[in-house]
Amino acid sequence: MRDQFELKQRWAVTRRDLQLAMLDENPHIVHFCGHGSGKQGLMFQNNTGQATLISTEALAGLFKLFTDLECVVLNACYSTEQAKVICQHIDYVIGMRQPISAQSAKEFAFGFYSALGSGRPYEDAYEFGQSSIHLAGSTEYDVPELHQRSLPINTSTPSLWIHGWKQERYDGSPTVELDWTGYYNRETRQIPTAATWRETLFPNLVQARNTLDQMKTLKYIDFRGKLPLTAMLAVGASFPAVGGYQFRIEQLTGGQRSYWYSNASPSELKFNVIEERGKVGKHLLIAFCISGSALADVVDFMDRSPDSFDAMVYAEPEIGTGDAVIRSEDATALAIHGKRLIKRYRQTHRATSTHLILYAPLGFCLFLGQQLNALGEIIAYERTPDGSYQSALQLQTG
Repeated sequence: MRDQFELKQRWAVTRRDLQLAMLDENPHIVHFCGHGSGKQGLMFQNNTGQATLISTEALAGLFKLFTDLECVVLNACYSTEQAKVICQHIDYVIGMRQPISAQSAKEFAFGFYSALGSGRPYEDAYEFGQSSIHLAGSTEYDVPELHQRSLPINTSTPSLWIHGWKQERYDGSPTVELDWTGYYNRETRQIPTAATWRETLFPNLVQARNTLDQMKTLKYIDFRGKLPLTAMLAVGASFPAVGGYQFRIEQLTGGQRSYWYSNASPSELKFNVIEERGKVGKHLLIAFCISGSALADVVDFMDRSPDSFDAMVYAEPEIGTGDAVIRSEDATALAIHGKRLIKRYRQTHRATSTHLILYAPLGFCLFLGQQLNALGEIIAYERTPDGSYQSALQLQTG
């Protein structure tokens, strides 16, 4: 978390100190610790060291002058009144609806900033702060209140729903919704043809991207959908990380549902290449297996297709498969490392086509797709009813 923030502290602040500090630092977050007086304002010091009130309107007027300021945290009693006014100018303001103990305030700060440091948005970080108070055994978890600036409807969090294996319903309404259920059948493992991807599905994704690009605030795209792994790869490739696109996806890992964020700070986790075989040639088969081991199946597939592949690389997370990858930080790290491995082994084997097999969480496949640029031709595979693999997707990554 410490690597994500630069903390600058000011103590016993006067109104002039506040003005100068804001001008000097141009902060993204202002965290005030002190005393509040409800609607009247917050307590600061005057030039003689005596306590003096600065009105809520005056503070709001100062904060609105700083366009980089995203969040204000008011750790002061009854500061929710100030928060309501300040949030007219600042996107996120947290105030206290009643007095809060010093220990609970510390717990909230720990949870809040830990979540921000892990790449979570402010809404989620606020809930982590509340949770931290609750986990500490305090009943004050509902004292902090989050206030958000009212935004026009087209600047709310954009969402993309794509229905593949089946049509699902989710809370709220999507910004863009695509129904691909006619192209997929889980029982028969029916998948779209190359022509369908070229003429219909990829144009669908381009149109979706163009629509989402019109959103004035595009911090991340909330993605929902039950899709095959190769389709998730295609979605990610259509919204590349180099283009500034970020995703949030609900992921079931370890029996628990959580949100994964493509912009989460990557952990130290890497892939371990378990087996490499073959020779220099045009066609390289790479398998990234996270959810479980598929080494025997991949080796069998290559052995039964001796004329299709010149070399094979099989990789698993260095901490093993299964529920090892349960955080977005791990998925982000593996997606970045996966791209590096593809690039390295393409160069080593002088390959012009990379054939990709994935056995991994949906979120990882989405994030990996976002990383696939300047890697030439990539052909991704899906499982067949007999347990083998079939070509399902072709990407030209440049």
